[in-house]
Order: sequence, then C-alpha cells, then structure tokens
Amino acid sequence: MTSQASKESDWLKPEFRSYRSFVVANAQSSPCHIIYCSDGFCRLTGYSRAEVMQRSAVCEFLHGPLTSLSAVQVVKQALAAGTEQHFEILYYRKDGKYCAIK
Repeated sequence: MTSQASKESDWLKPEFRSYRSFVVANAQSSPCHIIYCSDGFCRLTGYSRAEVMQRSAVCEFLHGPLTSLSAVQVVKQALAAGTEQHFEILYYRKDGKYCAIK
C-alpha cells in the first residue's frame, strides 16, 4: 500500500466505523451481555452506549409488537451455539419508531 493510499484509508476508517451498526457480546456469560456497541448502533437505535452496555445481546429492549418471535429465536440459538447467523428482524428505536435490521 502506498503512503497516499494509507493516508486515504486511515481517513476513511473512522467514518466507516461510525456508520457500521454492531454490538459485541460476552459469550462466556449467561445470558450473553453486550460489552460494546458501535456509534452506528447508538445512532440507529437512539440509545446511548451507557444505556446499551451490559444488556442482553438478544436486545429485548429493542423488541416491539411487530418483532418476529421466530427471528428472536434465531438470535437466541445463534448466541447459545456461538455461531454466526444472517437474519432480518424488526426492532424499535428508543423513540418508538421501528427499524428493520438485516
């Protein structure tokens, strides 16, 4: 990688990370608790990092009336098995608006 390309890459990294929406959870605890969430996750959900930390990685705080129970089961099974799963789920922001997550 050239010096110029490296500088451009370094400039993009913070922006890229700030728009990625993810949580990191401790699979060693039961239930699996969130130990980190991205800035993008905070913007998407309307919750601050402090409000999200140590909550269950199943994210019950984002569930609402139209959240699919089968999608929640997929999340729970993936966490229990320690596997990666791809799924769609309807979550609710702190302000009550819904957001579809894929």
